[in-house]
Amino acid sequence: MNEADQLMKLSCARILSGHRPLRPNRWLRALAEREEAERPADFYGAGGAVEALEARTAALLGKEKGLFVIKGVIAQLAVLKACAERAGTANIGLHPLGHIEMDEGNAVEKVAGLSPIRLGRFQPFGPAELAAVTEPLAALVVELPLRRAAYALPPLAELRALSEMCRARSIHLHFDGARVWEAAAGYGIDLATLAGLADSVYVSFYKGLGAPGGAMVCGSADFLRALPAWKGRFGGNLFTAFPYALGGLAGLDDQLPRMGDYVARARALAARLTGDLVNPAEPQVNAFQLLLPGTPAELATRNRRFAEANGTWLFNAFGDSPLAGRSTAEVVIGDASDGWTIDEAAGWIADFAR
Repeated sequence: MNEADQLMKLSCARILSGHRPLRPNRWLRALAEREEAERPADFYGAGGAVEALEARTAALLGKEKGLFVIKGVIAQLAVLKACAERAGTANIGLHPLGHIEMDEGNAVEKVAGLSPIRLGRFQPFGPAELAAVTEPLAALVVELPLRRAAYALPPLAELRALSEMCRARSIHLHFDGARVWEAAAGYGIDLATLAGLADSVYVSFYKGLGAPGGAMVCGSADFLRALPAWKGRFGGNLFTAFPYALGGLAGLDDQLPRMGDYVARARALAARLTGDLVNPAEPQVNAFQLLLPGTPAELATRNRRFAEANGTWLFNAFGDSPLAGRSTAEVVIGDASDGWTIDEAAGWIADFAR
């Protein structure tokens, strides 16, 4: 979205996806009112709200320690480099549709110097794909959920089997858990149970939790001792990060308790829509894809016109689809859904898709 789109979205009375947007001045005022904002600012990540967020997040995930990192790409490259050093191999197992492959400009190869071994194609990989890998792996990355596969989760039994296989083969299992909050709600299990399957978990604070930015890696204290050096090498040492940490703490308070409701609402909305529009038919988390007729450019223009005519902002972006004549859009349920009913939202999507 460009700035004009963002202004139009702010002006709309109703928004289909995500959390209600705030102008920066209101956002900063809300963060300044938090109790943790009375503490001194962190100094290069030490103390203050950053320390509070690390402790709270690690406890939620049942891990010994957490390390705040400003960007997910920095967090995960640091994890994978540390794994490669320990294992003595640059081979990393990951999915070709995962965030690391699709959204980071080949940083895992060009910046970190690692060698991806790709497992799976259009759906999350499972034990069979891992069993077929004969080369040594320093780490296996599982994205939960796999966004580019319409927010798909591997079956929980298969995820548990992957965890057991990794431990048997001394492969570090890492969860790309930018949306692990949503994944746990989708599985219907608590965060610590899910995170307990992995050796380390990366989480994001700005997606489902609605913070202005920030990420964290949680794992054992021994493993995390190797990460600060790589965090610095990849440019992740901010002088202070308290605004992001305050946002993360607010998200844990305000959005995390609602994840189960967001998943249920996504499933209810998907069930009301025409079957050939929705992927998957029953969302596995609080989000799903729509397969809409038209090109991304045509749909972006239609989206703006719909917002102007109806005071309702539907979609933030459109992407290519493997189906001729169709493009993808995403529906991600957050607190903006407090402003509409399932009937209203289903009607907007049906009108838009005509």
